[in-house]
Amino acid sequence: MCSSPKSSRAVKKTAISFNDELTQEQRLRFAAKANLAQERREQREATNKRYEQKHMSNKTSSGLFSWLQQLVN
Repeated sequence: MCSSPKSSRAVKKTAISFNDELTQEQRLRFAAKANLAQERREQREATNKRYEQKHMSNKTSSGLFSWLQQLVN
């Protein structure tokens, strides 16, 4: 007997095409929201990076504990 599944038993997978189900207006709104989310994400990452750089420069205290803490981070 053949170990491959029969074509009548095979699971039929339908391709979900999200973009085909949207109207032109919906596509434009979706793209606009996605662009705004990307801008907010970039701003947040830049702010977080500046915050980390600012606070890393403040951690230049001497001592064994602070040196170990900076080493772990």
